[in-house]
Amino acid sequence: MWQEVLNMLFPKKCINCEIIIPSSQLYLCEVCKTKLPFTGIILNNENYLCEKLNLITKIESASALLNFTKNNITQKLIHHLKYKNMPELGEWLAEIWFQNNKDNPFLKKIETVIPVPIHPKRLKNRNYNQLTLCGKRLADLLNCEYDDYTLKRIYHLKSQTQSGKYERMERMKNTFQRTNSKKSHFLLVDDVLTTGSTLIYCTEELLKIKTSQVSIFTLAVAN
Repeated sequence: MWQEVLNMLFPKKCINCEIIIPSSQLYLCEVCKTKLPFTGIILNNENYLCEKLNLITKIESASALLNFTKNNITQKLIHHLKYKNMPELGEWLAEIWFQNNKDNPFLKKIETVIPVPIHPKRLKNRNYNQLTLCGKRLADLLNCEYDDYTLKRIYHLKSQTQSGKYERMERMKNTFQRTNSKKSHFLLVDDVLTTGSTLIYCTEELLKIKTSQVSIFTLAVAN
């Protein structure tokens, strides 16, 4: 009864178009779900993301789920994931990505899922890392380890959304640190790939143990 009252007072709305949707429906109305801008980039080593990152570092494979442009559905989803206390969105997107890749042989190589860490100061302000539930769900689906301790963020930086490529690269130097000598094939998970600076410096830290390998998955890639 109380749930019905709450649903009437605070109806659930589509994140994109804001029409009222059934309480049992997840995040988007059926029409907006059909408009999700999928990249079609499955996890492999023959796509432009892998080529782009391998110009500077060494990764084994890469994938991104959605295209990110100003004011599109992806931007709204990522905004709710990061700033509207909806980390469960990451689980949902992880499940969609897995379904698109479940028969992919590159997945069998993954041993550990590791999210890009956030600084303790930001964690305190936000109360959650937006990638934690996404990473944990991926680890469950891949039947591998989830690790949020091998990599840590040691410097707190203000938002870089207005920074250019080279400024981002310079600011990200020495931002991350490896905490142990764990060897693994890591799937490094991030929300949005823009210049790639965050992923590059995280990868460089993980590869300090020579026998480690890194693959990349991002929820979105900026166009």
